[in-house]
Order: sequence, then structure tokens, then C-alpha cells
Amino acid sequence: MTKKSIELENLSVYYGKRCAIWDINVTFQSHNLTGILGPNGSGKSTMVQAILGLLPITSGTVRHQGVSIAYVPQKKEIDLDFPISILDLVLMGAYHRLGWLKWYNKKERSLALSIMQRLGIEHIKDRQIQEVSGGQLQRAIVARALLQDADFYILDEPFTGIDFATEKLLISLFRELRDRGKGVILVHHDLTNVEEIFDEVVMVNSRLVCSGPTKQVFDTHSVQKTYGDKERLLEEASHLFEKVRKGKT
Repeated sequence: MTKKSIELENLSVYYGKRCAIWDINVTFQSHNLTGILGPNGSGKSTMVQAILGLLPITSGTVRHQGVSIAYVPQKKEIDLDFPISILDLVLMGAYHRLGWLKWYNKKERSLALSIMQRLGIEHIKDRQIQEVSGGQLQRAIVARALLQDADFYILDEPFTGIDFATEKLLISLFRELRDRGKGVILVHHDLTNVEEIFDEVVMVNSRLVCSGPTKQVFDTHSVQKTYGDKERLLEEASHLFEKVRKGKT
């Protein structure tokens, strides 16, 4: 299967006069599970939104011609007051094929239910989104993205506020997508499981610190450099990283 890519070249994004990310050069490949790491306010979500075209780019280029992308936002971006069932939320993933003025058909409904069954949420299909747990809602948001059958899946902190069972299920699912030739990109904040989850990492703090295979670039030096502008985060991250490393040796 031919590999596909998303390329960022000299990418910079400013909010007014404030620089969010500057001069980012990195390529995301399909057949990979990639983590975007960095402290709060380091530009991780800004990078993702620039890739998706949700933010204007100040300078540089994003190239993903002919590549389809499905996006999974943070749960806090979902309006829980909106009256919609879990099944209808998932079926929103079919709109790019059907168009906003067409309603879903039996084929799309059947496919949606199949994906929901894989994620263990078929039994809550008729519940309103505000009536389910955080883990169930996250599974539904991921199911909506899966219904798009995209080349790349970009997820913004998908493990935040979910139970361990859901996290384990999603990690397994992301690995399946990678093995099918998809590209999976996760904005991630937990340093304890980086080596277990990701094939590659992109570490940023406004600028690109490093990128590449996890076993080669994710080490004490890269953690210190990435979190170094925030003294407290640096100390916590370095301590946590060393603790995890010692536990594995």
C-alpha cells in the first residue's frame, strides 16, 4: 500500500502579535501512530487546527493534497445541550459522503451500528449525548470519525477524562487503523505511556524540538528541552520520565 503524508513546511501561526508556533517542519506518515507532545500552551492544538484549515497560517505551507482527514476534537468542544442521540452523533460522520442536505440511508446506518458495536456503545444508541458517561461519549466521537473512513485520523487528547477500559480499547483500535495503513495522530500529554503507544513522536514548544521514531528521539534530553521553558513542568516531567524508565529496567 502506498504511503501517504501530511507535510508541514516552515509553518508559523500568530495570534495577533503573539507567536503560537514558529517555523515547524515535520512530515506525518500513514502506517504510523504518532504522538504530538508538549506542555500546555506549546502549540500542539494550534498545529492540528492549522493542518485542518481551521486557523489562518501566518507563513509556511501545509501539504496534504489528495489525503482525507477525520478529526476528533476534545470532548469539551461538544455542545452537550444540543438535542441529539448517540447514533445521530455517529452518523454525522457520513455527511461528507451524503452532503448536509441529504439524510443517511440504511447502508450508512448499518455501518454506523457496526462501528458502534466494535466500540461497545451500540446499546446506548438512542440515548441523548448528555445522558452518557465521558468514556461512552468519547467512544461515540471516535466512532463518528471512523465512519468517515479517512486516510488520517487526528485526535486532540482523546484519553482525557475517560476510564481505563475506554483508553485500552481506543489504543487497540488506533493500532488496528495503523496496521490497515492509516495515519493516526494524537495530541497527547501523559509521558508515562508514550513509549508503549507511539511509533513516532513530534515534540514541540512553540518550535519543533524533535521528531522521529519514539525509541530514537524520546529521551531525557528531549523531555527537558521540550518542557524547559516552564520550570515546574520540566522538573515534574523529568522526574516522571526517569521513574518510568527505571521501572522498566
